[in-house]
Amino acid sequence: MSVLSAGLTQPKNSISIIRGSSKTYALAVTDKNGEPVDLTGSRVIFSVKATFCEEDALIRKDSANGTTEIEITNALGGLADIKMVPSDTNTMNAGEYVFDVWVILSSGKQYPVIPPSKLLVEPGVTVFP
Repeated sequence: MSVLSAGLTQPKNSISIIRGSSKTYALAVTDKNGEPVDLTGSRVIFSVKATFCEEDALIRKDSANGTTEIEITNALGGLADIKMVPSDTNTMNAGEYVFDVWVILSSGKQYPVIPPSKLLVEPGVTVFP
């Protein structure tokens, strides 16, 4: 499992996934002092696009959707899981994409906790129908 450590002012991150696989990314949201940010009542949004210029996301996950694709696992500790499932990448070509992660706090303030960064979709050997 890869870990994304994200402060409210965080450098770029790179992640990778093999096309068609399942993977969970653990997100730790901290403030500039390294203290956990309280995510109680907050939303976490993860988006992937082919390029920065695209309007529509190829993958968009939002903790407010009521699914477990993004789950705030410890609100007081600033922890959340972003879960990738095979259908997220099954039809994507192997290559580089861009992603970011935003948090909207219960106060309404919005932060790009992971700024636009690189997502590498690697080819798989086994192809599932």
